Amino acid sequence: LYALFSNHGKILEIIALRREGLRGQAWIIFDSVQSATAALQAENGFHFFGKDLKVQYAKETSDRIAKRDGTYVPISKRRKTTPIEPTRSSATSTKREETHVDIPKDPGSQPPTHILFAQDLPAECNQIMLEMLFRQYTGFKEVRIPREGLAFIEFDDEPHATLALQGLNGFKLTTDDSLALSYGKS
Repeated sequence: LYALFSNHGKILEIIALRREGLRGQAWIIFDSVQSATAALQAENGFHFFGKDLKVQYAKETSDRIAKRDGTYVPISKRRKTTPIEPTRSSATSTKREETHVDIPKDPGSQPPTHILFAQDLPAECNQIMLEMLFRQYTGFKEVRIPREGLAFIEFDDEPHATLALQGLNGFKLTTDDSLALSYGKS
């Protein structure tokens, strides 16, 4: 893994566990988001030891990066969250549950829609970077950047947009900039 991914930037740590349920998964911690984005774009789908790699951004910032940025909170003091993940056996009941998801604090003054609005984006944030972030969420359609610092992210429907808003609002794009999401006008 190190030889494959080190071509894209400085690697701080690779975590590969062999426990039941985690076998075949690894977390690769890059020094910068740009390096991680380059690795995600280049290596997603790469045939590695007989299988195609599925590369995604981590859902949370690693402890190592959080300590470096000064945002580290010990596990014992972290607020517990329960992510909503659809089960394969009850797809219809899951859709009903998704429409009643609690909206995070301060999502903006707009009512929930299928379009998300990102503002105060750093200059180095581009369309490809945002597409890679949002592609991991079901229902993603497109990213539009009308001018620097602003973006509209469109989903198939409002529940999918809500899940992406909950998962990525506050995501660290750079060491100084976080993703600020709200609902856009439909």
